[in-house]
Amino acid sequence: MPAFGDLKAYDKLHDPFTMMDGTKVTTRAQWVCRHREISEMIQHYETGPKEIKEATVAGSMSGGKLTINVGGGAQDVSFTVDISLPSTGTAPYPALIGLSGGSLNNDRLKQMGVAIINYNHNGVQPEGNRSQGIFSKFHGNAESGALIAWAWGASRIIDALESTPDAKIDPTRLAITGCSRNGKGALMIGAMDSRIALTIPQESGSGGVAAWRVSEVDNMGRTGSSGVQNLSRTYGEQQWFSKAIEPFGNAVTKLPLDHHQLVGMVAPRGLLILGNLNYEWLSTNNADQAGGAARLIYEALGVKQNIGYVDSGHNHCGTDYKNGEQEAIEAFVKKFLLEDAGANTDVWKPKNELDKAKWVEWTAPTLP
Repeated sequence: MPAFGDLKAYDKLHDPFTMMDGTKVTTRAQWVCRHREISEMIQHYETGPKEIKEATVAGSMSGGKLTINVGGGAQDVSFTVDISLPSTGTAPYPALIGLSGGSLNNDRLKQMGVAIINYNHNGVQPEGNRSQGIFSKFHGNAESGALIAWAWGASRIIDALESTPDAKIDPTRLAITGCSRNGKGALMIGAMDSRIALTIPQESGSGGVAAWRVSEVDNMGRTGSSGVQNLSRTYGEQQWFSKAIEPFGNAVTKLPLDHHQLVGMVAPRGLLILGNLNYEWLSTNNADQAGGAARLIYEALGVKQNIGYVDSGHNHCGTDYKNGEQEAIEAFVKKFLLEDAGANTDVWKPKNELDKAKWVEWTAPTLP
């Protein structure tokens, strides 16, 4: 990957269909390679690496808790997640993994036949210290940020589910969700593990769905805590990212990617983005622009209906939904977890549509 000093400034959203060497993506096979390259870029320039050491994973169930034992690293580590099974449906059940339980209406989801897995991600790595938590213990004082560490932990949960039938969970029908900072984590997890069938980042703000470049422009002229969070403020708040991203705080346009590409990594799988209009710092327009650009990736893959977007106004991380938000959640759950092919996921309700003239200089191909 090019060093910071060798990167050229670019003030629009990068073409997700052009490789770093300039090769144009025109086939699905090339998109697989580009997808891998985007993942490597995000880990190199933003988060630090996810898989530093190869892990061996074993799971065991007892009293509604799944214990995940991870070996092969600097230290063997273990952690647990609580699994709450639904009262309807047949095992093995689809499941929603929620960072700190998530902020959706879990009771309603259980009524639909979906299990809830409560992921205590801060035990994997606390957001305030890269050197603490089991991710660091396993890898030996790794410097990766919290978001990618949480993604590593989620992948170990899935590993354990795949080998632990006593958990009564179908590992091919999994969703991930979280709100606010946990929404940033949910997006990273969904992007970095293709075994996740449905990703629902809620109110993720800057560092999540929102595009860094748009945040920088929308924040111009603001002082103190007013306005949206740009890259430097997001990096300074918590250790969500690695130190590699710090130089871009004053040079956002030199970052050779943006978060429309992170969002697009979820394609062609299910993705429902939930925004909140009541809080300026959640960066509504910045997320809308990134989401709109990512939708072009879904269109290129012929699955435009697999990405949904709802902006509404309500309490932060609350379930007092507006603008058809609950209906959208249930539609995506029906389609991607309950395998209801008739569920209508044609849901696109951002406050702002993508401003192509301002942010996009590329055209999405149709990938055969």
